[in-house]
Amino acid sequence: MDYKVYLNNKTIILTDDLGQNPNTFFYDVVVLDEIIHRLQHTEIEKIYLYSPNLSNAWKNFKKHFDVIEAAGGLVKNNQNQFLFIYRNGKWDLPKGKMEKGEQPDETAIREVQEECGIKNINIDKFLFDTYHLFNENRKKRLKITHWFLMNEGEKSSLLPQTEEGIEKVEWIDIKQNPEILQNSYENIKMLINHLV
Repeated sequence: MDYKVYLNNKTIILTDDLGQNPNTFFYDVVVLDEIIHRLQHTEIEKIYLYSPNLSNAWKNFKKHFDVIEAAGGLVKNNQNQFLFIYRNGKWDLPKGKMEKGEQPDETAIREVQEECGIKNINIDKFLFDTYHLFNENRKKRLKITHWFLMNEGEKSSLLPQTEEGIEKVEWIDIKQNPEILQNSYENIKMLINHLV
């Protein structure tokens, strides 16, 4: 299984498949800061980092960053609509940092409830993790988000958590409104496309 790490709309892919991909480098000999700089300052969209021992490479990769764990929910209702939040000019899914002692599923439920005002949600299953890099307070951070497929229990009114910068919370049918994903993040597109 490859690890896709997003840097805005660009991707670093750690892989154990030495395929014919352009921009493939051997993980053991690269300088990660140079790879990140190249993605940020060129037209390159994807860089592949090859290692025959992917689990060791992934452990080593994480050591280069402050790792933040988060969890979130892809919430679906019985009209096949997904629950989206609108924040910072983008459509996103509810998610947030794990608190000390919390399990990922507990964080996901808490964050969906807090950010959307929804009361009754249930977890159907764990989907997968997504990864993205960002800078905060002059530190390089890797956010690992654990995603869960959820369903709405009893119908409840939605209330955006405005103190977290959320302007809107809406149920959206992606098949009828595919343009929503044009104004979203790459990891969100990947999640939605996995299910639709």
